[in-house]
Amino acid sequence: MAIVLLDTSVASLLLPDRIRRPDLAPYLPHIIGNTPAVSFQSIAEMWKLAEKRRWGERRRAVLDGSLRGLLVIPYDYELARVWARVCAEAERVGRRLEAGDGWIAATAVRHQLTLLSHDADLKDLPVSGLTVISFT
Repeated sequence: MAIVLLDTSVASLLLPDRIRRPDLAPYLPHIIGNTPAVSFQSIAEMWKLAEKRRWGERRRAVLDGSLRGLLVIPYDYELARVWARVCAEAERVGRRLEAGDGWIAATAVRHQLTLLSHDADLKDLPVSGLTVISFT
C-alpha cells in the first residue's frame, strides 16, 4: 500500500455530495488500495470554500469528518525550500504556479509521492521529482 497525494480538486471529489461525479472514476484505481493523503494546503483551501459559500453546520460537519479521514502532510522547514525550487523551476519554463498549487506540488516532491490532480495548472508540470497523474 502506497501513499498517494490528492490535490484539492481530487480530494473534494471524495466528499459525500460529490462522490458520484464522473470526474472521480479515473482516479479511483489510484486511490483504492492506497492511503490517500492531502497537503496541509488542501485542508485550508477546502475550509476556505466552506467559508466563502457560508456552509451551515451540517455541511461543515460532513467536511470535517471527510478531511479527518485523510492523512494530512504538514508543513516543515524543508518543504519551504522545496516549494521555492518547485515554483522557480515552473517559472523557468513559463508556468507560474499559484502559491497553493506550489505547496501541493512541493509536498509531493518533498515526500516523493505521486500526485493525483484534476487541476490543469499541475498537469504535465516539468518539475524534477514531480509525478502527476491527471485526467483533465
